[in-house]
Formats: sequence, C-alpha cells, structure tokens
Amino acid sequence: MAISPPQSPDRLKSLSYVIGGLFFVLVLIEKSLGYSGNQFPKGFGTDSFKNISSHSQPQKKNSLFKSSDPLTSNEWEDDLSWEEEALEDPILIGEEKKRKTKVASADTEDGFSIPEISLPEDRFPSSGKKIQETSGYLPVYFLKFYGQGKNTQSQLVKVSREFKGGDPIPFVMEELLKGPSAEEKSKGILNAIPRRLKFDTNYKFENGILHLSFSRDLELGGSPEILKDRIDQITYSLIGNFGVKGISVYIGKTKLRSLGGDGMSLPEILAKNPRKVILF
Repeated sequence: MAISPPQSPDRLKSLSYVIGGLFFVLVLIEKSLGYSGNQFPKGFGTDSFKNISSHSQPQKKNSLFKSSDPLTSNEWEDDLSWEEEALEDPILIGEEKKRKTKVASADTEDGFSIPEISLPEDRFPSSGKKIQETSGYLPVYFLKFYGQGKNTQSQLVKVSREFKGGDPIPFVMEELLKGPSAEEKSKGILNAIPRRLKFDTNYKFENGILHLSFSRDLELGGSPEILKDRIDQITYSLIGNFGVKGISVYIGKTKLRSLGGDGMSLPEILAKNPRKVILF
C-alpha cells in the first residue's frame, strides 16, 4: 500500500484561506438577499413595501402603542383621505366658476356683451355749484426750460391775465390753451398744453374740489416729463384761487387714474407739486 507524501504546511494554509474566503462571500450574498432561512412569503412583489411590513411584522397592527413613523403604520391612508376631503371645497368653487363663465359666454353668443361698470366715485358728479369772481388779474402758469441735452430742466413761469369778471374756470383754461403771448415767447416761455385739448365748461365744484373733464388729448403727445409739466400748469393756475383746494380730473365722464402710455399714476385729488416758480 502506497503512502501519500506528506502535505506541506504552506499548501494547507493556502487551502484554508480559499475555503474561508468562499464562506465569507456566501455569507455576504445571503445577507444581501435578506435570506433568513425561510422561504419568501407568498405574494411578495415589487408593487409596494406595505406587503413586506404585513408579512414580516404581523403583530404590529394590534399593538397598543402607535408608531411615530407614519410609513410603518396603516394610518397614513386615513390621513390621505382627509386631505382629499379638504380639497372638495376648491373643486366646487372651480365648478361654480365654470358655470358663471358659461353664462357669460352664452350672453356673448346671443349678441349681448357684459357692460363695464364704473364705481360711483369714478363717475363725473351730477351736482355742484359754479364759481363767480369779480374783475381783476388772474395768474396763469407756463414753462421755461434751462440747460441742454439730458441736463434740461423745466420751471414754471407765472404770468398775469386780465379778467373782466364772471366764471374764472373757463377763462383760465382758455388762457392756458392760447399759450404765452408773443412777448412771452420771445423770452423763451413755452406751453406744454396742446392747443387741440378740449375741456367741458360744465365743471362741478363741491367742498373745495374742482371736478374737470377733458378730452383724451390731455394724456397724449408728450414724454412723462412733459405730461407732468402739463398737469402742473393746470393745478398751479387753479388751486389756491377761487376757493379751489384740489382738482379731480376726468376724461369724458370717467375718472382719470393714470396718464400717458407709461401709465403714470395720478392721485385721487390733484394738488400742487412743489417746484420752483419764476415771476414774469
């Protein structure tokens, strides 16, 4: 009987290392697959993690203590349904909005349009008194420009016009439309108010507020600076005289709240804008 040659210690040690490494790899594979020695539960799938919870912890549903993590309990479904109920009111509002839109579109299809309604304070007042003054000299304001290019600045120039008595409001507006005299023009005095501008002589005056109605030319044909000068000419020529404390401006019968293409906003009641005035 042949006797096998003795194994060298180095070969035995290498073999043990290989076997140990294979065992370690198998352990890692087992842990990564989550294998616990039992078969996978029936119905296991990738559709949800709730199935895993129901099979791995069957007694958790009857626990006396509620879990602080909503994802490990079944109560999150109740919370979700509560949020859906809370959204029912906005949905009803949306349906009501659609119903109103259908009614409005039906009116348009029938040949009727919804009129634009103005608030009472936006309409030209129907009542008010007229102003009467005795003869004298009344102030009228024009402009004079100083500087060149971007450094050009305008200043108001105060001139006088002889008034023979009566209603001063149409008189002052007519003088503004006429513009500066030939002598005043020779001194560089100019006018920012267009000659084609029209105003309604049927103004209203009540509680110190003068309600004036103009044509649309008031807000056309000028830069924002010129439009401001235009308003200042009117306010300085009227406010402070005849008991006028402020001016409410209208285009036709509608309250004017912005001016020009840039939509420069106007206050409810115009007052004098503080600026330098030159006496002519």
